[in-house]
Amino acid sequence: MKPQELFELLHYHPHAGQQAFHDSDARFKVLIAGARFGKSLAAARDVLREILSGKTRGWLVGPTYDLTRPEFRYIRDDLYRLGERPLERSNPPSLTTSWGAEVICLSAHSPQALLGDEIDWLILCEAAHIERDAFERFLRARLATRSGRMIVPTTPHGYNWIFDLYRRGLGHEGEWQSFRHATWENPNIPPGEILAARRDLPADTFDEQYGGAFTSPSGRVYREYERGLHVVNGLEPPPGAIIFKAIDFGYTNPFACLWGAQDSDGRLLILREHYCTGLALSRQAEAMRVIDAGFEKAGCEIGPAFADPSGALERRLLQEEGLPTHAADNRVSGGIEIVRRRMLLREDGRPGLLIDSGCTNLLREIEGYQWDESSLERRMPRKADDHALDALRYLCVALARKVDWKNAGTLW
Repeated sequence: MKPQELFELLHYHPHAGQQAFHDSDARFKVLIAGARFGKSLAAARDVLREILSGKTRGWLVGPTYDLTRPEFRYIRDDLYRLGERPLERSNPPSLTTSWGAEVICLSAHSPQALLGDEIDWLILCEAAHIERDAFERFLRARLATRSGRMIVPTTPHGYNWIFDLYRRGLGHEGEWQSFRHATWENPNIPPGEILAARRDLPADTFDEQYGGAFTSPSGRVYREYERGLHVVNGLEPPPGAIIFKAIDFGYTNPFACLWGAQDSDGRLLILREHYCTGLALSRQAEAMRVIDAGFEKAGCEIGPAFADPSGALERRLLQEEGLPTHAADNRVSGGIEIVRRRMLLREDGRPGLLIDSGCTNLLREIEGYQWDESSLERRMPRKADDHALDALRYLCVALARKVDWKNAGTLW
């Protein structure tokens, strides 16, 4: 049965934005849209043909079970309209049709529950509130055996990992395709509702929740950051610059090292990053020495390095590799404030922190760095995807302290 024939049976007449989504045959479809655009309905009806086609298995995965309910109800009600009475269970919420097709709701709050079954399709419900790790470690591989497809219908939530998926589909990269629509593209939404929301909400919140735009700093730690201000292509150190390093240790988690320098105005330039998992520290040191040598060849001087103070053993091993480090100041709240001040515009109209566009992991982490909403007593960031950010904080704090390091010469 062709999609249009199925839609006619359901008396479903998708509006233009929904129709463009349905017309795509991409294996992975990212649907970014404002509230009440109809993304949940479109996602549910896009997988309905798979459900009707035979003994298939699909998952609805959300941050919580509650956020899988819209898609689940649309699928269940459509099966009823088509004359099917699926067996419905509540723990977890699931449907099984008379021909053996399964629809199962799961919560990404317990990632270990996402292991096991191979699946034919996956809908990530309100995926912007799902952790990247749950998708990369527990969900993506479930689609491999059956060449399953995935739909990501969500409203944005800052520049988190969903922004990366969205960008991936903009260029129709391989099997990916992305769509972005505003609430008001749904002709069933009264214009007065949009006008009232625009009047009542902060501009960035309105743009995110109704415009489906990746512009809101909602929940972001570094609200001052803007790609257009802080990111530079081909950023180079000033002639004869002193190059500082900052290091956050990791093996299973990423090992992150940043190289930075100050220009004549005291502006901090983040020039390079090394970001890698699963390598022995000696191999990490080898990669760092190669980058150091490149800066020395360009006429720069390698200055002090600052590393996670909890990694005493790692610091000693780096010392043995010829890469001495200072123990960084690891106070989080004060360090974040120092980084934020660096990001502010100065009298010349440029910020005090510039980052080379090649530092892709650092930029990704900045854009996805969120406050932990469960931290009630004191405001703390979520401890996830922050390894390059820790290194940035170490460096900014060290420079703010204006310490007269032995091998760095006089900086102030």
